[in-house]
Amino acid sequence: MDLARKAIDAALVRDWKTAIAINLELIRENPLDIDSLNRLGRAYFETGQRNKAISAYQKVIQLDKFNPIALRGLSSTKSVSGTLKNFRPLTTPTTAPIFLEEPGVTKTISLTRLGDPATISRLHPGDPVSLVAREHCVSVMSNSSLYLGRLPDDLASRMRSFLKAGNTYGAWVKSLDTTQGAAKLSLKIFMREVTRSQKFRNVPSFPITEKLTYAAFTPPELIHEEKPDTGFSDDEKSEMVSGSVRTSREPDFT
Repeated sequence: MDLARKAIDAALVRDWKTAIAINLELIRENPLDIDSLNRLGRAYFETGQRNKAISAYQKVIQLDKFNPIALRGLSSTKSVSGTLKNFRPLTTPTTAPIFLEEPGVTKTISLTRLGDPATISRLHPGDPVSLVAREHCVSVMSNSSLYLGRLPDDLASRMRSFLKAGNTYGAWVKSLDTTQGAAKLSLKIFMREVTRSQKFRNVPSFPITEKLTYAAFTPPELIHEEKPDTGFSDDEKSEMVSGSVRTSREPDFT
């Protein structure tokens, strides 16, 4: 397994010490390795090393000033005040999911009524989140119990029933965009059904909707250039023009 893959795997299981060591080795081999610099910034951030995280992200921006990962990481890091000696990340160590879609069992959801941009900017894809069923909505919370957003109303009305009946779900951050300001802030989560309650044992959490595909049909005679064979000979066609042919094509007994 190559070093880059090892660095990614270390980050996925929150082994930040190993992630730092591997990414530093990669950067020594190639100081212009943007991916390794971004991973290093994330690892420093997660271990509370704020200044080193800022430095790693700033190196990326010097190489690629519009790099979205570095811009988001820098914003996240700078939003945390102090030296981070007592820093606790928004999430707790866990195994990150593989976002494989399974009909009826998983769903990618864009959250509505998003929370504090500073809180959301500290999230990363793969971070676990939790669902809280309330009277009229389903809130999505970080593992530190910070509000992130809500499920869309139509889905929330369905999920409240499942959650109250005892269905359980896993949910993780799938993607986010904090680079365009609060007005265009976006956050998507990936949900997976884990267990079903007895009440809904035969009911999928996310209904499978199939769209029928219709093919237009055009009669062949409207698209073929050749005219269909009427069965008349050339002589009969000539007679038809002159009006002498019998259109019923009855036998001539004369």
